[in-house]
Amino acid sequence: MNDRAYVDPAHPPTLPGTDPGALGRDAPPGLGAPDRARRAVAAASIGTALEWYDFFLYGTAAALVFPALFFPGEDQLTGVLLSFAVFATGFLARPLGGLVAGHLGDRYGRRATLLGTLLLMGIATALIGLLPTYAQIGALAPALLVVLRLAQGAATGGEWGGAVLLALESSPGRPGVRGGLIQSALYVGLILGNLAFVVLVAVLDEQQLLAWGWRIPFLASLVLVGVGVYLRRRVDESPEFTTLLERRRTARHPLGEVLRRPRNVLAVFLVRAGQNTTFYVVSVFCLSYAAGLGLERWVTLTALLVGAAIAVVACPIWGRIGERVGPVRLTLAALIGLAVIAVPLFLALDTGSAVLVIGVVALAIGVVNTAADGVQPMWFASLFDARVRYSGITIGREAGAIVGGGLAPLLAAWLVATTGHWWPVAALMVAAAALGIVGALLARRT
Repeated sequence: MNDRAYVDPAHPPTLPGTDPGALGRDAPPGLGAPDRARRAVAAASIGTALEWYDFFLYGTAAALVFPALFFPGEDQLTGVLLSFAVFATGFLARPLGGLVAGHLGDRYGRRATLLGTLLLMGIATALIGLLPTYAQIGALAPALLVVLRLAQGAATGGEWGGAVLLALESSPGRPGVRGGLIQSALYVGLILGNLAFVVLVAVLDEQQLLAWGWRIPFLASLVLVGVGVYLRRRVDESPEFTTLLERRRTARHPLGEVLRRPRNVLAVFLVRAGQNTTFYVVSVFCLSYAAGLGLERWVTLTALLVGAAIAVVACPIWGRIGERVGPVRLTLAALIGLAVIAVPLFLALDTGSAVLVIGVVALAIGVVNTAADGVQPMWFASLFDARVRYSGITIGREAGAIVGGGLAPLLAAWLVATTGHWWPVAALMVAAAALGIVGALLARRT
């Protein structure tokens, strides 16, 4: 196994230019200042939580209410497939958004780019909340939904890489923990997105939920984005990037430069495609699968909430463990675990037992998946020089999101519809984990 991509936190490398792929020593005065580091982590984390609230909110709505609202003329299965197809369009836009954000972030700065992604996401999400349904404007409704979902995807494509770099480049110490906090924020977004529908399902009847209740969480995005913009405007630019500006060492064409050595971009792509497939099968497809079995909505929503709550705590812990054992070893163990849990997951769903479903889903999301998630910010950042780091991380990660995130729920639904059984979906999860393992073994520190 190769762990040369691992950055030893006790012996951090020097700045880019003296050591490619570095994460910050010999930085300008104040780089390691606790106040700056804390403010950067807070701004990056809270903004990330708000962006992923918006993104995951659509995933929950796609499984629970959008088939009836935007595809009512179809049978139940076709409506679900079409709803997931629109869900997938957000992932198709993520690499495009990542390309733009990566270029801007490597050329002009992490902070300004992150403000742009946050505003785009908030506006698109609020507009979904104002969107007329199929019953009101016909086929134009799902068409507009696709456009807004594409805008959501483009915003998300530039968010993660920038947030990670803003947090990690603010201080050289404990990169695993600080990177893990960014991953925790992602799961906070998942909690908020699902909790919104848990509350709505509890207090509204079916007619109220479909008539107007579903709009509330989308419109609330405007308030949340305002908070995120305020926080990000108060944070300083990444000191490591500021040093690049002062030395006039920023890349003129970061995409072309990073693709001259595509190995690590490919490695990140394979790891994320493999892991995302299993994660989105569990967190999105299983919602509709369980509903088809007659399980009440609160069961799967609660399972996701419990798993995400565990993940919020676990990500920094796994990040710290990754600092000690190496990110490649930890990622391999996590991917093997995701493959092993595939069959028990569906066996638990078939029992119809709320306790079993909540337990297995929470284990898959909150423990096994986060073992890979928690270490990735530190690991992926160490694979690229700071001049092209935003582009390198974002291209590989967001391209993997198309395969693993956008297509996985749609493919899983088609497999069940075609075969009448869940075993092809379990096989898909195992194959995806194997793909991620190949990527982890491929990575080399630049």
